[in-house]
Amino acid sequence: MKLQQLKALMRTNILYVNPSATNQARKKGKTGAKLIRSIFSSYILSGIVFLVVYVGIMFMIDFSKFPGFFTYYMALFGLIGFSQAMSAIFNVFFESRDLENYLSMPFRQGEVFLSKFLVVGLTIVPFLLPLAVVFFLAAWRSGQMILLAIISSLLLFAAFVLLLFGLCSLFIFGLTQTKLFARHKKTFTTGMLVLSMVVSIGGILLINFSQTNTSYSTELVDKTALAPFMPFFYAVTAPFSVAGLLSIAGLVICLAVIFFILRKGIVPKLYQSVNDTPQNGGSKKRMRKENQNLVQLMRNYNIQLIKNPNLVMQMLSSSLIMPIVFFITFMMNGDFSFEGLSLKFFGVFFVVGIFVAGMTINQTSFVSSIISLDRENFLFIRSLPLSFKSYMRIKFWFACTLQIIITGVVGLLAGLVFRLPFLLLLSMLAGVVLGTILISLHFFIRDYQLLNLSWNNISELFTRGSGNFALVFWIFGVMILGGIVITAYVMAVIFQINPWLLNGGVFLLIAVISALYLRNKQTYFWNRLMD
Repeated sequence: MKLQQLKALMRTNILYVNPSATNQARKKGKTGAKLIRSIFSSYILSGIVFLVVYVGIMFMIDFSKFPGFFTYYMALFGLIGFSQAMSAIFNVFFESRDLENYLSMPFRQGEVFLSKFLVVGLTIVPFLLPLAVVFFLAAWRSGQMILLAIISSLLLFAAFVLLLFGLCSLFIFGLTQTKLFARHKKTFTTGMLVLSMVVSIGGILLINFSQTNTSYSTELVDKTALAPFMPFFYAVTAPFSVAGLLSIAGLVICLAVIFFILRKGIVPKLYQSVNDTPQNGGSKKRMRKENQNLVQLMRNYNIQLIKNPNLVMQMLSSSLIMPIVFFITFMMNGDFSFEGLSLKFFGVFFVVGIFVAGMTINQTSFVSSIISLDRENFLFIRSLPLSFKSYMRIKFWFACTLQIIITGVVGLLAGLVFRLPFLLLLSMLAGVVLGTILISLHFFIRDYQLLNLSWNNISELFTRGSGNFALVFWIFGVMILGGIVITAYVMAVIFQINPWLLNGGVFLLIAVISALYLRNKQTYFWNRLMD
């Protein structure tokens, strides 16, 4: 195998890992070697950021004496790496659709797949780099010489990366070789990418939630050790003990078995499973449901619009990142529990729900691009003898319902994590629903006003208007305004202002503002649409 050919293939495949980042770099005029350097630099920067954020905390912990913290960080970065690996594998192997292009080129099939595997591996390493520090600190503070600690930590880090990558590959490529995946490729791809995000986010929340028995006194108390990661702890802290040697042997055997299965059972069939595009099933007739009304037809049409895996991942990640970071920050800084709160805070959590909706919905959400997703179909539908206003209402409520589900799940998770009493949780969810409807309407109208039917990449829809500045301004504006309003409301409750008068006045104010807002949109938007 020629090294230069492998490098050339890797330079090509690195462009597919994150299509949005690649397109943004191209918009800045970067091409060729400059484009490749820009993408690699972004991954190096990600690794540096992760190191800066976590290394300072890690140096304060003696991991050789705290297996709970050791396994906690392994689980945390393992979930982050799992999510990144899933996304990278789908983008590089499936969304690139470039295998046919290599047939006329002097590349062997093995070289093409090896380059793709290497690129995926390189892109998940930056997100796992803090684990190398954890391994080194555990080895060094267990009494090993610095040189031996560096070598053993790097070997174990490599083993962890290979194990994570191997398990992801087995899961994904094993599934793609089933008949069920071949029949529902787009649905499965979208579902698995969403699953990777849910597993990583849910796993992080679950890990933090299960560690609430940790003491926050001046003396550091260990977390509960996670058994699946203990072999790494034994291997790095006591490599020559019986437990350490058995752990090393177990890791080697696991890696050997995984890569034997990949080489013999997966890779030989990889070209066929990856290269099976939806066109292969073009001869199949699509089942049509009879006696559907306009609402059902439009709902099914809109479902097809949002089935694109990259669209789902980019919209969900962009919309959910801030509330998730916000909640995880609270959870990692203490055991926050609201289970003892009285019903006097009923109105407070209703307002909290409105601001949760504001943090979750922005110009990257589904409702903010649902009209533009029509592309050329939009003009075609306008030409039909249908009520355009009815069509737009159906589209709005479809997108709004989707946003209510997403934001509602965020609110429900937050309520469960912070142990909200049932009635306060219901109040917050009611605020989530109202806030989602009002904010969704704003961004739906914005999409119509900034309509783009000729976009090539979904990121073009995200940066309409004032671009990323508007997105940052919206997110931080909501957080700052929400912090001020909620703090003032809480202080009013604490100072024992009559709760009926206080909450009644707040609900009346919200009702008046909502009614005026909806009337304004009815007058200046809905009524101006053609019937």
